[in-house]
Amino acid sequence: MRFLALAFLLLVSLAAAESQEDIYYRALKAEEAGDIPLALKTFEEALETPGPYTAEIQEIVDSYREAMGKSAAEPLNDSTVSPWEFHSYGNVGYRNLYYDRDDSTNESGKELSTSMTFSLDYDSKDILHSFELNLSGDWFIDKEDMPSLDTSAWEASFGLEYSLVGNSFVFDIGSNMNVTEEDDLTPDFFLWIEKYFARFDKHKFGVALSGYENLDGPLSTAAYVSWRRYAKYGWKSSVYAGARFEADSISSSEFWLKWIGPSLKPSISYRFQTEISIDLKTNLFYGFVVDGPDAEYEKVKKLSISWGTSISWKPTYVGILLGVDQFYRSYDAPADYVIDYPEKSTYTEIKASLIWDI
Repeated sequence: MRFLALAFLLLVSLAAAESQEDIYYRALKAEEAGDIPLALKTFEEALETPGPYTAEIQEIVDSYREAMGKSAAEPLNDSTVSPWEFHSYGNVGYRNLYYDRDDSTNESGKELSTSMTFSLDYDSKDILHSFELNLSGDWFIDKEDMPSLDTSAWEASFGLEYSLVGNSFVFDIGSNMNVTEEDDLTPDFFLWIEKYFARFDKHKFGVALSGYENLDGPLSTAAYVSWRRYAKYGWKSSVYAGARFEADSISSSEFWLKWIGPSLKPSISYRFQTEISIDLKTNLFYGFVVDGPDAEYEKVKKLSISWGTSISWKPTYVGILLGVDQFYRSYDAPADYVIDYPEKSTYTEIKASLIWDI
């Protein structure tokens, strides 16, 4: 915890006064989330700050004035608007599941899933504080043909999360309590820290650190250099490239292997003015064993690739989403070495969801 406190203080100390671009970005995010009072307040704040987007922001403010029937001398917002905002968002969906192994074993299943997040946000002008309560659950309605992946009829998770978003950094920390029909309560913890060092137009460049630990399972840490491009409409994207460390078990002897290797996480999306969005994301990791119980273990390597694509339409507070997620894993091991998991496997989810953001 001392490390987290020091990291937090370091990031806060590095934060400088917000630029017009930072304020404009916050306004667009508030508008995208449906928080119009906060968006109007922030657009006016951006307009009062010198910068390259003054003309563009003025057009947005003028369009709001026209829609609200206000003159140029009238403020868009009541000065008594509270800095506190409450939001809820989530989805209810259906998934088809497929698991294919290199030993010709094919499994399939179906599940219903739901997730809900309740967020209380406090905008202190320079920093946005967010407190979140997350609830999620999955119910396998057809699992008889998928024995390898899950023997539980249901699983649920309860989580708490706190995040800070400043003009040049993001700090996010949280924990989930997971429970299934077969297992007792299992906690996990996660951390994300990102610091931006340079900006150009709608582009941001920085570094990021991540961490994850399940007290009864795997753990991972990673360090990245990052690039982001944000826009309300049109295309936005990000790339994280760096190194990742993982620890997990793949043997019946319950040995924990420690892996390290390069990691790449690119994503891209396009949002039309009709509120239709197309998203694509990938995650690649090639790991080398750096600590195993014997020399044979240290010859094992693994390649993990995940990708997902979706199309969503949310014209108001409620919308729909269709998507596909796929996870591929391959182990490179000596010919006379046997591990519990197949050398190559692919797990696929085809999903349809009702989504909301209020």
